[in-house]
Amino acid sequence: MKKTIAIIGSSFAGYTAAVHLSKLLNGKHEIIVIDQKPEFVFLPSFMWYPFNSQDLNEISFDTRSVYDDLGIKFVERTVYGFDLEDQLIYTTDQDFHYDYLLIATGARPRYESIKGLKPPENSWSICCDYKQVDKTRNKWKDFLSDPGPIVIGASQKAGYFFAAYEFLFNMLYHLHKENILDKVPVHFVTSEPYLTHFGIGGMNEDPAICEDLFNQFNIKTHLNAEIHEIKSGQVRLEDGTNIDSDFTMIIPPFMGVNAVNTTRRLADEHGLIKVTERYHHPEYPNVYAAGGSVSIPQNYKFKVGLSVPRTHTSSEIMAKTAAKNIAASLDGKPPVSITTEEIYEYIRKDMDYMKRMIFQDYKNRYEALNLIAKGSQEKWTSYSLEKYRNAANNALSIK
Repeated sequence: MKKTIAIIGSSFAGYTAAVHLSKLLNGKHEIIVIDQKPEFVFLPSFMWYPFNSQDLNEISFDTRSVYDDLGIKFVERTVYGFDLEDQLIYTTDQDFHYDYLLIATGARPRYESIKGLKPPENSWSICCDYKQVDKTRNKWKDFLSDPGPIVIGASQKAGYFFAAYEFLFNMLYHLHKENILDKVPVHFVTSEPYLTHFGIGGMNEDPAICEDLFNQFNIKTHLNAEIHEIKSGQVRLEDGTNIDSDFTMIIPPFMGVNAVNTTRRLADEHGLIKVTERYHHPEYPNVYAAGGSVSIPQNYKFKVGLSVPRTHTSSEIMAKTAAKNIAASLDGKPPVSITTEEIYEYIRKDMDYMKRMIFQDYKNRYEALNLIAKGSQEKWTSYSLEKYRNAANNALSIK
């Protein structure tokens, strides 16, 4: 009997899962993807988008032609909840039944957890929402005409520390390009116990290399920092430190989207989904999750809470694991598993790219900005988008 597999979300995890399931199932079952928009946006590009001339169409593509080629049904709807007992998906104007559900909604920025952290009022964002990032780009242009002190960083319970670092070094390059690098005070605020911890225990690299680089750029670093409040023109820390700022960008904590967070017995206290090593829910074996919607245990305990980041590779691995196990369940084959430590290693693999790009033993500080100057980021975006766009032609291998 033909079954229906519903995938909620069409970013790294959802898109990858849909493509792999279509190949594994070969048309034997129905696959539907539900998302509020059909565009696949290369989210890592948001870290440098505010500084360059790329447009949305250069960092995204419409997924519907790929889904059509693979026999996948795309439904453009907003999901607002689930009934796990009756196996229903609630959307704005229609309910959908599923036999297997894969939730790949990602997570949402929890700006409300810190007083005043509400882009685009007292701070600026590079998280998830293209419209917000576009406002950050416009603010940066205005800032360059009347520059002042800057605060960049990641808040308590944040996880995407690498985004703050990459945004910081893009910003430094453009300050240098405008000949104002030594005229602008820069503060880096992070809940990490040391630089390049990244929420995963570091990269087997001496943090002193990063500290030295920060010193060369005269960046004032605030470690183990908890943000008390963000005001217009100021960032206040819990220890009473007040930092003047004319441009503030803070990576916030993340939590599950409302549809997940409000569904009974689905998520943890942060709105994220706990899964087994087969990437299905412990109580509902036909409900799977992958990517930013998954709750990953934090292996490191420090003074200030840290979350575990998600990267595109780790999200894809979760999605492939879930897809294989859905197919295995349908075909009566043995399941596959992946451990939390293996996920950590995939995260480290992605982090290693940035580590090699920035934190090296440079002869002088300007060498650290060379990769940005050469346009490698735009080339990486273009190459990556082409890989995803060509998914229907086996560009994404099943491994």
